[in-house]
Amino acid sequence: MVDSSKKSDKTRSKATGMPGDFRRYTQQIWLAGLGAFSRSDEEGGKFFDALVKAGEEIEHRTREAAGMVEEVRGRMREKASDTLGRVERVLDDGLSSTLSRLGIPSQRDIDTLHSRLDALTDLLRELREQKNKNDEHQ
Repeated sequence: MVDSSKKSDKTRSKATGMPGDFRRYTQQIWLAGLGAFSRSDEEGGKFFDALVKAGEEIEHRTREAAGMVEEVRGRMREKASDTLGRVERVLDDGLSSTLSRLGIPSQRDIDTLHSRLDALTDLLRELREQKNKNDEHQ
């Protein structure tokens, strides 16, 4: 025969949703909390040390990765600089060629012309001074 008090607890538990289960769950939660506290007290130092060691390993790997990134960045900058230099030379050569075909003198042509004008100016000055000396002696 079934005990009526147990039957009424089971019936009440199913009908209301949890009075018997609620006590059991709260007791289990309490015991789990005590167990966690006890375990953390016993193993907390070991666990903390393990976390520190894992953090150090991650930091070391991160620094290595950062070093590799910096190295790759440096190489990419060098290549970009070399490429930019080549592009500038190609553009300069193309522009110089186009200006030459149009009959527009380059900076080098203008500098050469200035040098020749300076030389001619100096020569004319010398000739004028010689003529003035000759005129004075006569």
